[in-house]
Amino acid sequence: MVARMIRRIAGRKMLLVSGLQIVCLAGLIAYLVHAFGVAPFAAGIQAVNIWTVLAALSCGFVATWAQATRWRIICRGYGIQLSTSQALRQCYGATLLNSVLPSGMAGDAYRTVQHRTEHNSSWSSSIGSVAGERLAGTVIVILAAAIALATQDWRLSLATLAVSVAVLAGAWPSIRRIALPASMAVWSLSLLQWGCFLLMFWAAASMTSPGIPFAHVTGLGAICLASMFIPLGVGGWGPREGATALAFMAYGYSGAEGVAAATGYGILALISVLPGVPVLLASTRIATQLRAAARRLRKYRRPLPTDPLGEPSQRIP
Repeated sequence: MVARMIRRIAGRKMLLVSGLQIVCLAGLIAYLVHAFGVAPFAAGIQAVNIWTVLAALSCGFVATWAQATRWRIICRGYGIQLSTSQALRQCYGATLLNSVLPSGMAGDAYRTVQHRTEHNSSWSSSIGSVAGERLAGTVIVILAAAIALATQDWRLSLATLAVSVAVLAGAWPSIRRIALPASMAVWSLSLLQWGCFLLMFWAAASMTSPGIPFAHVTGLGAICLASMFIPLGVGGWGPREGATALAFMAYGYSGAEGVAAATGYGILALISVLPGVPVLLASTRIATQLRAAARRLRKYRRPLPTDPLGEPSQRIP
């Protein structure tokens, strides 16, 4: 009964947090439309064409492969062997859920449950491996933003650097389980994943603001990517556009250009994880089939009725 009450309270808190994030998203988008109009959002949508879509899908595959490989390395520290296909499939599904659902952690919860179910592992190892992998990637994203901010505001840069150190402290219990060469591979894969995200931002920015130098695009992209971890929107939408607008103005460009680039990147990022749709559909179908098989098995194992003498009677088909 106590466990049921705890789950009910946790569920209500999650609903409250999700509702607040949706409200913040609506408020931020409304403010940006009031400040810059709808033209920047339309420009961001127009940045999507066949070439940028292909680039997004390619970058999404490489980034997801890097994430899956990083997760496999960390899983070995917990004594769990994870195949490439399993890791890639679960990472695609988790990233898609994180991109479309509030909280930004729904996909990681899905991945944790899938991992524990498929490998019959403990909750501590499943949560530890998923959290360690996710935080290891986040460290690089926030550290890159701290470096980009150093040329604009050293105080904000130091604050961002402190956040990256705190995230590293959260990832360290998982990282210390693996050897030094493996940990170096984890950081290299995190850098590769960040580079794929930055390439998608460059593709969007090159369509919306073609005159911006690549050096500036790198700094602006680093800030844009880090702003997606601000828990005030859904899938990064809202804080990403607002922070990118401020970053563009700090670099001497217009805020509208920042909104357009962030909008284009948001669409490309969503396109890059679309392969997760069939993954989730397949997982749902498999889960349904397993539940049906379990019901049939329970029915088959049900005790046979007995006759008045205590002997089991024959089951009539």
